[in-house]
Amino acid sequence: MRKTCCCLLGFLALAITASGHVVNQISGEWKAGPPWEIDVLFDAGYAVPEWRGDGQAPAPQREWLVAMGESGWAPLRQEAERYLRECLQVNSAGKTVGWRVGFTDFAKNPPDFVELLTDAAYLRLKLTADAPIERGAQLHWREGARPSFVLKLPGKEAGYLTLAPGQSQELPSADSAKSGRHWWVETFRQGYLHVLRLGLDHLLFVLGLFFYRRDWRSLLWQSLAFTLAHTATLGLAAAGLIRAPGHWVEPMIALSVMVVALENLKSGKKSAGPVRLAIVFGFGLIHGLGFAGALASWLKPGAGFLPALLCANLGVEFAQTTLLAAAWMLTLGWNGTATYRRCRAAACLVITSVAAFWFIQRLGWVS
Repeated sequence: MRKTCCCLLGFLALAITASGHVVNQISGEWKAGPPWEIDVLFDAGYAVPEWRGDGQAPAPQREWLVAMGESGWAPLRQEAERYLRECLQVNSAGKTVGWRVGFTDFAKNPPDFVELLTDAAYLRLKLTADAPIERGAQLHWREGARPSFVLKLPGKEAGYLTLAPGQSQELPSADSAKSGRHWWVETFRQGYLHVLRLGLDHLLFVLGLFFYRRDWRSLLWQSLAFTLAHTATLGLAAAGLIRAPGHWVEPMIALSVMVVALENLKSGKKSAGPVRLAIVFGFGLIHGLGFAGALASWLKPGAGFLPALLCANLGVEFAQTTLLAAAWMLTLGWNGTATYRRCRAAACLVITSVAAFWFIQRLGWVS
């Protein structure tokens, strides 16, 4: 029991420190040309050095970016360009190829900043090579504590190349660009990673569903209610029909985790009734908006929207199933004991504490 409590306290500390706005990837789209170009979508908050990698830094909103004016935009442009030049290297025919940077948003006055599923702040950069890129050219992404670089390849059946820090990959020729990871594989992967690697708040919500009652019927009904709800709002947000700012969505997601975990403390012996299902469904609607923000660069209205939505959602569902199955296996054989009941209650209290901290943090009451 003492070891279990220590593990729970350690998890509490880890969850609190991992709760903030941290960029996990930078995405780009390769246009083989000529001229050879990469369009980059760059989180504007990552262009603020003191926020970069800070787990407590807030996710900036598009409204913040629009209101800055030229005095604020200039250092953001400078830092975004500096950072990309530090990270990305293009090698062709044994030589390093230089590239110019253009800022797509500033082709108009006032700037035409991109509007994504939630009102997150992004800069669009266009990288144009100074020289022709030969077949077999390589991209290198510098090692270190930095996000991965995900590059969409050209073509109707475009694949993706993913560069982890310190990794190099050869660019396929334009006529074989689809040899990279297929778009549906990457979109599925992004949905999966959002829950099990990047979305700790969503992970805790699913654990909250599990700790309600270790019964497959209750888990099935709760999972279905959650799935239907977040699928609906994810699709509506991705289609541009609804939009909710992150500064409202993120505290509500934290609140949902807290409420579900607290209710577990009085509902351990009951099946998932209408009230519980209504709670899960209602909070699932909010989580759908959270998924939309995380998958903004992967889900865009237009050709291929519905298949991409399906793949992303399947990735999310597979991650949730993985988590529930792992929790089921880990508790197999001792779920009916007094020790399990105590650990279950302790886990719900830890989840509640983490979610309460996130809630007040995301409202800006603590830094």
